[in-house]
Amino acid sequence: MSDASTLTVGEPRARRTQQERRDATRLKLLDATIECLVELGYARLTTLAVAQRADVSQGALFKHFPTKAGLLGAAVEHLFPRLIDEYRAGFDGLPAAPEERIAEAIARLWHIYQRPELLAAIELYVAARTDPELAAALSVVDPPHRRHLHAVARELFPNVAATQPGFDALIELILNAVQGAAVGGAALPSNPDHPRMLALLTQFARRAFSSSP
Repeated sequence: MSDASTLTVGEPRARRTQQERRDATRLKLLDATIECLVELGYARLTTLAVAQRADVSQGALFKHFPTKAGLLGAAVEHLFPRLIDEYRAGFDGLPAAPEERIAEAIARLWHIYQRPELLAAIELYVAARTDPELAAALSVVDPPHRRHLHAVARELFPNVAATQPGFDALIELILNAVQGAAVGGAALPSNPDHPRMLALLTQFARRAFSSSP
């Protein structure tokens, strides 16, 4: 006779707890929000469209996220770590020397900034200029996200971070240069200046990373 504690073929699985169901619904809503934001843009995104895509009621959506701004802020907060993990993947096999690693780091950064999800998130930051509620929601998300970005940069370039007093400012310069070009590229994706800009940025970063403090 089999052990009663062993799950046999055909035996129903244990029911999910209420918290597990809540977490699963929340995750569906966040993924649906990102998808709607990519497809519809901020101006046309509605909580009804998100609820329908997530296959939940609008009332259930508001139980998790009482405001549209709170939903959008949570969706961006959910998205950023996923993109950072994608960015970091594969760096283990690269040379440790920063002047050799920096070209790949900038190329990967440019690739990530071409992702529709990230461009959609940037759209929210632009919209926040005239939407105080959205600005408040994003203001909670942005500081830890920037700290995470700098932590990854220090992980990828530990020697430079330890010896260059201006390392964080240099990382901000690189991030903002790539982000600015990516935003401009949304309107002019085939801009021939972008490859030249990236090559110049890589050359500048190599010099900065290899120079003495």
